[in-house]
Amino acid sequence: MRFLPNEHAAVVAALHARGVDPATVLFVKRRGRLHVQVPGHTDTFCFFREKSTKLDGQGRWQDRTDYFIGMDKEQPCEWSAVMSAFERWLKSS
Repeated sequence: MRFLPNEHAAVVAALHARGVDPATVLFVKRRGRLHVQVPGHTDTFCFFREKSTKLDGQGRWQDRTDYFIGMDKEQPCEWSAVMSAFERWLKSS
């Protein structure tokens, strides 16, 4: 999974808002997930996205991007939910 420019900008903005220098943060890709490792945290925050294209009821192709938080592929969510979870994770140091 590639780290999209809008995703990177949002994560860096959240880091700045919490007073974390983005140069000290490690962004690691493992098993198709992006792991964010912040100094002072014992765990990492990870997420991934999945793109799909399906036919709707009218026979038109619909592109969809679902995000998943953590290693499991249980509950798809939107990017805003990923950022909310990331900000909560940053606060829980």
